[in-house]
Amino acid sequence: MEVNLHIYSGIGNLIAIVDGIRNDLHISSKEVDHVYNFHGVNFDQLIILLPPSDPQNDLDVKIFNNDGSIASNCINGARCVGRFIKDNSLLASNKFKVKTDGGLWELDNVENNIFSAAFEVKAEIITKKVEAKGIELSLDCINLGNLHGVTFENKQIDMRFLDIGESLQRNISFPDGINFGVAEKINKNEVNLKVYERGAGETLACGSGACAVAMVGILQEKLVTPVKVNFQSGSLLIDYDRETEIISAQGLTEFIETKIIKIDV
Repeated sequence: MEVNLHIYSGIGNLIAIVDGIRNDLHISSKEVDHVYNFHGVNFDQLIILLPPSDPQNDLDVKIFNNDGSIASNCINGARCVGRFIKDNSLLASNKFKVKTDGGLWELDNVENNIFSAAFEVKAEIITKKVEAKGIELSLDCINLGNLHGVTFENKQIDMRFLDIGESLQRNISFPDGINFGVAEKINKNEVNLKVYERGAGETLACGSGACAVAMVGILQEKLVTPVKVNFQSGSLLIDYDRETEIISAQGLTEFIETKIIKIDV
């Protein structure tokens, strides 16, 4: 089976998009892992676009991490899906509703190559104290369709970021793994962020991670919305409305290339 992989970047977060609307495609977790490891295609998440299961929405998506595991949410992926829809004229509107395993995305082409993704999330933070690589951590955990654990910068944590992130994936407190974010506060409206993603490792950017640190900071009154979240290769503007419980992430998207691969697992 030949498949076109459309590679996009959401400020460095590499997303492979597969069009399952105009093509009848069925891709399994095993095949996603095969594409990443056998074909050597670099991506953080792979997203399959599917016809809508509910006529009130524009389409559905299925999200995989590069190890083949299922992801319920991917905000940079959402923004890249919006760009793919516009690039390929799949829908006439600038705004789209997309169903995921973790809820509903509302996508908007703000201007040119800037796209936003908004979704509803219940504001519940659970603080967990865990040990990783001999370091005691206090993680503020929040579920955005995928679980995030956030801590504000500690130099000891920062120096061992990768080891700690990997260790947390095997911690009994997180049987399904966790997205681990370390934030450095610049001021009340800006932070720097590093994220170790479950199923993908350290990424150049993580949209849901940006939403998680902004929400934690806002709810704990460390930050004030909107929050600029800086990654190695770009920034996202996160806006959180506590009354409606709607959070949105806005930033640049970029088309990289299309790869044609043969899947035969």
